Amino acid sequence: MSKTLKIFLVWLLLIGFTLPSAAYSTQFADSGETLRLHWAAKLIPIAFSTSLIKPNPYVKPDSDIQGAIERSLEAWEKAADIKFQVFWTDKQTVSPTGKSGDGVSLVTIAQTPENLLLFGADANTVSARTRIFFNRRGYITEADIVLNPYEQFSTDGSHGTFDFEATLTHEIGHLLGLDHSSVTGATMNEHQGKNGVYNLSAFSSRTLAEDDLAGIRALYGGNSDEENCCGTLAGKLLSSSGKAAKNYQVWAEEAESGRVAAGVLTNADGVYRVEGLRSGHYKIYAQDFGSETGRSFSVEELGEVNVVKGRTQTLSKKLKSATKDFDVRYIGFNAQVSELAVPVNGGKSYVIYVGGKNLDAGKVAIGFNSPYISVTPKSLTDHKYGADISVVSFEVNVAPETPLGEYSFFVRSAGEATEFAVGSLTVEKFVNSWNSHFLLPRD
Repeated sequence: MSKTLKIFLVWLLLIGFTLPSAAYSTQFADSGETLRLHWAAKLIPIAFSTSLIKPNPYVKPDSDIQGAIERSLEAWEKAADIKFQVFWTDKQTVSPTGKSGDGVSLVTIAQTPENLLLFGADANTVSARTRIFFNRRGYITEADIVLNPYEQFSTDGSHGTFDFEATLTHEIGHLLGLDHSSVTGATMNEHQGKNGVYNLSAFSSRTLAEDDLAGIRALYGGNSDEENCCGTLAGKLLSSSGKAAKNYQVWAEEAESGRVAAGVLTNADGVYRVEGLRSGHYKIYAQDFGSETGRSFSVEELGEVNVVKGRTQTLSKKLKSATKDFDVRYIGFNAQVSELAVPVNGGKSYVIYVGGKNLDAGKVAIGFNSPYISVTPKSLTDHKYGADISVVSFEVNVAPETPLGEYSFFVRSAGEATEFAVGSLTVEKFVNSWNSHFLLPRD
């Protein structure tokens, strides 16, 4: 595009199984990542096309579309200092590519030529796409969302359909300026499965994760009810050779509960910055997120910090860069493995699967940092899923009083090399009935 244009475009897609991106991350208007995309005003206009509520083959009959829209917008309004101004319109088609937009932020599912152009060859894997227009100051001027009319959506968990509310909640995050997250259970994680994966309904992404909340607060600040919001954690990581440790995932866990709070990736200079954290005590970890050398490095605990509202805490470190000979690539449930979080309930036990490279039940240990979640001793079992993947399973016990949210488990070798599956178990309100047994409250 010409450098004289004052309006730029960002394309965002929600797809199936590809490499993940950073834990909560924001979109930028410039290559130097100095201008974060966001709306200038806290009142954000959004128009919903009547194509969403008129009878059509893309939405399952009797779906609660208006209720899902209200709940999705309310989730983001409760999270940050923003409000939505909602309109309904007979407009069906988003603004054409290459123009500055028509000024209407439209959500549509109509099967018009312009809408279909957004999907192309990805029509069978993409649930929705969001296109953003913004100016040179980094202010969003328009954001259009198209739900894929090649697919079907529902609100009742019907197998084979995408959950409308979960998809919309994810796309509204993009509309507000958020990019994808590598916290597996976060709403803004790029992977969204259809209803039926793990033989469960895909309701998890309806509920914002702590990582999502931190991300949106980083852009717009906390709402008026957030007395402890917000503080910042920042620092710089160096490899054992003294070079910048770039592309490392740095994340914070609540020290008391072990729940994942937020995280980011280090930049080319090894610098990271986690904003939007509630005041509190956190444990901080760093993990290689794809080494350019082809080696895989063990996770390292950076330390513990007390985050205070309105202040920036600094935590920098030179890493040991210890290598490991295994990788965690997939998690699973009901004998299925994927890149989707497994939803669980407090007071129950479940058999969880983990897949990857060089995983052997006799050579690794699995555990949780959370005092609320434990692994049943001697429950690790090997499974055969083919020559290209090794899979083990284990039984996990979730205490009845476990706070809702995302939790990580770690895989550790006999040599103490460790990798975390960050936020891969999400403790939910909605019921996962495939439990091993019920647990009693702890003493």
